[in-house]
Order: sequence, then C-alpha cells, then structure tokens
Amino acid sequence: MRRLRQTAALTAFGLRSIPARLGASLVTVIGILTVVAVLVSLLSMGEGAQQWETGQSRPDRAVVLSKGAMTAGASHLTRDEIGILAHEPGVKQDANGNPLVTTGRMIAVDDVVTRANERGTLYLVGQTNHHVYPEIHILAGHWPRPGLHELAVSKVAQRLDQGVELGDHVHLRGSDWTIVCVFEDAKGVFEQVLFGDGETVLSAFGQNAYQQMTVMLDSPSAYARFKQAVLADPALKVDVFTEAENREKTFTGLRGLLDFVSYFIGVLMAMGAVCAALSSLYASVDTRGREIATLRALGFQSTPVLASVLIEGMLLALGAAIIGALIPWIIFNGRVISALGLTFPLVVSPHLIAVSIVWALAIGLLGGLLPALRAARLPVAVAMRDT
Repeated sequence: MRRLRQTAALTAFGLRSIPARLGASLVTVIGILTVVAVLVSLLSMGEGAQQWETGQSRPDRAVVLSKGAMTAGASHLTRDEIGILAHEPGVKQDANGNPLVTTGRMIAVDDVVTRANERGTLYLVGQTNHHVYPEIHILAGHWPRPGLHELAVSKVAQRLDQGVELGDHVHLRGSDWTIVCVFEDAKGVFEQVLFGDGETVLSAFGQNAYQQMTVMLDSPSAYARFKQAVLADPALKVDVFTEAENREKTFTGLRGLLDFVSYFIGVLMAMGAVCAALSSLYASVDTRGREIATLRALGFQSTPVLASVLIEGMLLALGAAIIGALIPWIIFNGRVISALGLTFPLVVSPHLIAVSIVWALAIGLLGGLLPALRAARLPVAVAMRDT
C-alpha cells in the first residue's frame, strides 16, 4: 500500500508539471496520435475487406469449383458437370421447378477510367441466373437478355467510373455492349462488376467453360447432404464450399497484404514516436530532478519513481490513442473504396480501436522505460547538485 500511495503521489506531481514542459509533451502526443491515426486508417481497409468477405455470405448458398482450384480464376467447370450439379440433392427449386443455380465466368476489364481520371478495373461476369442472389435489386432497366450484348452495372460502379451510365456503350473484344440495367447489391459483393448473359460472354470471349457455380440450397442444413452427394459422384471432379469458406479462401491474400502494409508502416512510424516519447520523458525527469531527489530523501523508494514515469508516458499515449482513433473513425468509417478491382467499405471497428490503444500504450511504455530507469537510479546527491 505504501508503494501504491507513493506511486500515486509521484504520478500526480509529474502530471502537474506537464505545463512546464508543454512543448515536449505535445511532441509525444502528436507523434503517437499520428501513428495511431495512420495505423487505424490503413487497418480499416483490411477490416472492411474481412467483414465484406465473410460477414455478407449466406449459409444456404454453396460454391462449387473444379477439383484443387484455390480460386475461381483457376477453376474450370464443364457443361456436363454443371448439368449434373444442378440436380444433386439439396438444391432449391424456383416456382417453375427449375434448380436455383447460377454459373459464372469472370473477365477483367482494365481500360476503365474512374471519375478521378485514373485507370480502374471492372470485372465482366457472365452469369446464367441472377435470381440466386436475392440481394441484387434492379433499380433501372432490365437484366441482360440471352444472346444480346447487354450489360448490368452497379450503382456504386456508376459513381466511381465513367462511361457506364444507362444506355452507354462499353467496347469489349471488338464489340459494343450496351448498359441496359442498373442494380444495387445489398450485400456489397458485386459493386465493381458488369453482369452479362453467361453464354453470350463465353461466346464473345472464346471460352467454352464456366469457372464457378453457386447453388441456392433448400436450407443451411442441406449443405452437408449436397456436399456429400457431389463428392460421392464419380462423374464429378469438383470441390464444394460454403459461401463464407469460398470468400475467406479467395480474399485471405488481399487481407494479408493490406494488414502487412499497415503494420509495416505503423512500425516505422512507431519508432519515431518512441523517440519523441523518450525526449519528452527525459525532459520530465530533468525538469523534476530536484523534486525527485527531495522525495527520495524523504523516503520515497525507487520503484514508485520508476512506475510514475512509466504511468505518465502511458497516460499521454492513451490520450493520443483516443484522439488518433477518433479522427479516422469520423473521416473514413463506412466510406466505400476500390482496391485491386474490389469495392468494399472502410471499417473502424471496436477491435481496431482496441488494437490502436494497445499499440499506443506499447509506444508509451517503450518511450518511458529508459527515462524511468534513469529517474529511479538517480543518486540523491547528484540530483540535488545538478538541478
């Protein structure tokens, strides 16, 4: 209890002396604040991508890829396989008794110009049945019809890119395709996509197979029955995943890249913030040298002195972390961005705020350690003579 009381008293003395060294303290706060703001801003991309890829999936949809394919881009499904898959147990049927399945092939369209006059990317997806995605709502026009060079575009893509308004023509593979539909994706997965009729897209681009098949199931519990039947069928060489598993597998690399860049930049900036904290807390020890020496002479122990300097540094870091996390939350949270052809919102979650606070406290701890050791080891006679 005595050490706790001494620590509290020394910490209070230190905090009261901050106005006397306001400049050095502000350098520490601004340095840590900047680190936290940049780190949270960068990590919000990975957080948004993660929530986009896993949080918006449906448990009653399954995804089929060819055997061993890690992504849809490496998958190859023949029409014979698709015909068998559509009638496996557990597949839901529409009102007319047709299986609710859709096959798709994705082709990158790289000659897109954004509203900011920069090069962008859209993905042309040849889709055979959009009713498998009830989250897609048609806002204007009609869905692309079989045999015609017609395209559907998302409302978000219209906001981000040029030349994709209703009635515009998009030049693809030597032909003009007309934008006949504007849709809204309630789940946010197809925001950077141009949809066209599946067979028409395959024919126009010289392809003879689809990459992925998405199946609407009777219920989430039907997934196990569907997967077991598919894997047991000797005529099929495919793998089956839940929609969440497929998205996780597909976009783990993107999220890992975003997180790596975020933490790499965060570490570099944190090193500068540690130096700022060192300078500020060394200044605190120097300014309070006589005060610390007097207290030591009165019986205050070294441990409370060390703890008080560390606590001061961490309190400065905590305040900086809160402000630093608040700034990107106000500016970026929920804002939609496009990265690597994918569109998803930035998310500043409670998890990121907790990470930023831990990050800031670690900076404050590292920055305060050496000054704290110096204050604790400073001989009373030397401190009284030097101050």
